[in-house]
Formats: sequence, C-alpha cells, structure tokens
Amino acid sequence: MKQFVLITLIFFVFGCKQNPPEPTELYNKYRNSVALIQNSYYFKTTLDNGFEFFYTIENNKPVFFDEEHEAIENAGISYGTGFFISEKGELATNRHVVYPNKENELVGEGINDYLNDLRYKIKKAINEKETEQSKLIDVWNEYYDYLDYDKKIKIKNEYSETNNDLLEFEQLLEKLDFNPDNTITELKRVFLGIAFDDTHVTSINDFKECVAIKKAREEEVDLAIIQLKDKTTPTKIKNTFSLKNINGFEPLKLNDAVYMIGFNHGISLANTRNGIKSQFTQGTITQDPDNNRVLYSIPTLPGSSGSPIIDKWGNLVAVNFAKTGDFQGFSFGIPYLALTNLYNDQSNIVTSDYSISNTTAESNKNIVSNNYENIIREFLRAEEQRDFNKIYSFLSPKFSRYYDINKPNYSNLKKRYEYLWGFVSNSRNYIKSIEKINEYTYDLNTNYKYYNERKKKEFSVNSTVRFLFDSNGKVIETYGIE
Repeated sequence: MKQFVLITLIFFVFGCKQNPPEPTELYNKYRNSVALIQNSYYFKTTLDNGFEFFYTIENNKPVFFDEEHEAIENAGISYGTGFFISEKGELATNRHVVYPNKENELVGEGINDYLNDLRYKIKKAINEKETEQSKLIDVWNEYYDYLDYDKKIKIKNEYSETNNDLLEFEQLLEKLDFNPDNTITELKRVFLGIAFDDTHVTSINDFKECVAIKKAREEEVDLAIIQLKDKTTPTKIKNTFSLKNINGFEPLKLNDAVYMIGFNHGISLANTRNGIKSQFTQGTITQDPDNNRVLYSIPTLPGSSGSPIIDKWGNLVAVNFAKTGDFQGFSFGIPYLALTNLYNDQSNIVTSDYSISNTTAESNKNIVSNNYENIIREFLRAEEQRDFNKIYSFLSPKFSRYYDINKPNYSNLKKRYEYLWGFVSNSRNYIKSIEKINEYTYDLNTNYKYYNERKKKEFSVNSTVRFLFDSNGKVIETYGIE
C-alpha cells in the first residue's frame, strides 16, 4: 500500500506539466513596472565661423529659432516606453527615445538655405549702400559750389556712415563661409521623465525626472538605460524585469506566443478618464530569431518604442524598437541578451546627460581607422530600407565597379536597384561574418533571403561579397566572389 502511494505521488509530481499563466495575469503582474517616457529637447548646431543655430525636428524637418530661449520654450516632445530592470530606479528603453535623430542631412540643407538667404540679403544691402554712395557722390560733384559748410559736413558724414556699413556687410559676408567638417551638433535636453501606469497626467509635473546613464554604441542595437534621479525604484513596483535568468528559459521558436506592454502613440492613446493606461497586445514569433532582432506579429505605433516583449511565462525576451515599413502588423525587437550585455558593460556609460557633441572631422577619423564593418552594415540597412540616395552616399566619387557594371553612374545604378525592387519583397541579409582581407578590403559572408513576387516563392542565397574602400571610408568597388 505504501509503495502504491509513493508511486502515485511520484507520478503526480513528475507527470503533471505546469501550465503558463493566463495573459491577464501576466499583464497585472508587470503593468506597474512599465512607464511612459517623455523626452523634451532641442538641437544646437555650431559652425566654425561662430554661427549658432537652434532648432527642433517636426515632421522630419528642422524648425529654426532665432534665439536659444525660443528653442527651449518650443522644445520638441517625444514619447516612448520604458520598464524597470532593477531596484535602483533603472529603466530600459530604446536609444532613439532618449537620443532622437538629428536628421543631419535635412538640418544641413536648412542651414545652407538660411545662409544662402542671408547672403542674398547682405548682397542686396551692399548694392543699396553702394547706390546711396553713388548718389552722395553725384550730389557732391554736381552741387559742390552751391553747398554751404553744414551741408558739406552732412554729406561727408553720410558717406562715411555708408562706407562703414559697407565694410561691416562685406566682413559679415566673408564670415558666412565655413568648413562643414568642423560643425558641432549637440542635443540639448530640457526634460526627461516618466509617468506611471494608472496615474493621472495633466502636466509635466506629473512626470518623475530621470537622467540617461547608458546607450548602446552599436548602430543596430537600439537600446538605452535611464534612471530616476533619486536612484530608487518606487515600493509600489513589486515585479521588475529580471536580467539575471539568461539561461532560465528556452530560446524563442516560430509561432511561440509573445506579449507586449507599452504605450502605443504615447500619451494621446494612453490618456483615459481614470488616468493613463498601458496597452497589452499579443502575437507570435513569425521568423527564426537571430542575434540582432526578433520579428513578431504585434502591430505597434510610435510611443511603443522601448516596450518589453515577454513570452508566455512572463520572461523578458526582447525590447520593441521598430515596425516593418512595408508590412502592417509586424514589429521588431532587440533580443534580451543585448540588453543584458549593455547593462553589464561599463564602457557604454554616457558621461553627460545634457549634450551630445559630434564633430564630423572626428567621425571621419573613426570611419577611416576602425569602422569599415559598420559601414558595410549601414550599407545593407540602406538596401533593406530601399533608400537609393542613402545607398549612393556610401560610394566613392571614384566608384568603379558594381558586380557586372563597370564605372556605374547614378542613373544606371538606380535603374538596377529599381529593377530588382520591382519584383523582390521582404528582402533581408543575414550576416554570417565580415572578414578583413587587408586595410581597405573586406569580405561579407551573408545569407540573403527574399520573396520573388513573379515566382511567388521565397529564396535563400549564401554568398560572399567583396567591398573595397578608399582612405575616406567610401566604397570603390563591390562584387561577388566565389
């Protein structure tokens, strides 16, 4: 009898499989650990000629202000999602939530337009002053014998003032010239803070202030960590997202259920009569995950950037960072391991929360010395985004070969890309390795997957592509090799 009871007990303990929690149980467990992030900021660009420009980015375009206090008063505001990862008031989110894109090309165009307009106005003012001088000279020469002493002194003074104005305008015109390599752009943060789920938010005072303490250096790792100024996680938050159980759960597989807790569309969608409320959405893994990103069938909106992605057991598996451009209802996440690496890597600490200085000259030195691999990755990303102008910006003026096209120009290279894009969709390069052959030569080993719209079939191609660079980090040749 005792043996029967023992066998029954063993069967009960080892034979019963535990079921995962209900989704609503997971939401209620973690919703208080997810917060709405508000980031208020503007940018300052300084030229080597002393000119300063203050602006914000609206609808992907720079809006300039005459004075810095105007930029502060009209600072840009963006929203994102963050989640607590420690008892020290630390939250994980996306880098682009904390450090918004400066839109360098658009800003450069705006500054050039401003300076060209200023040049036109100065030249017009110079012409007007020269006309005034000519009139004074004509009056002086024609009526000199009839002018009394006071009128002669008045004409001389007017001519002298006009001449001084001309000198000032001409000096100002010379100062408008600048070296773009010495341009410095800074992010000026006005406020960074969080608001908690299920609280009323009616003003900036309802956000608890934070500072940015870490950001990933790698371009493809869109992660950052912020911290409450008092360095203390509120006692009401009982369940932070653990970064310790890295080997405590099975890796993600196709069709695995995943859930996201976040603030889609920021405060506009979160606001209810009972306070701000996060949203809980679910989907499945729709592509074999790699070390760079996870693809899942969860539709997202701006504001959900930085949201935690959890599996059916409540384990943190990824950090949401982007939605697909061509296909609705799919989004990407940064794998959990990348966040763990960032959290434990002290070399990623950001030393200043209030500004990011970036000189183009320094960037060029970095590109030449050690950034060829990142250039290749950025080149592939531009191809995936189907941004031909960005693709073309990677090429050297001496670009001489693109696969079977010798001495390609802008026109025929664009035609080649547009031809391929015409029947290829959902294309993606999975990088196996980037091998350095010599100082300026690198081989990219990749698995290229794409869907052929004509054949209605997905293809997978392994290939090795060689990149040859010039000393400025621009591509001279690219072609496939055996």
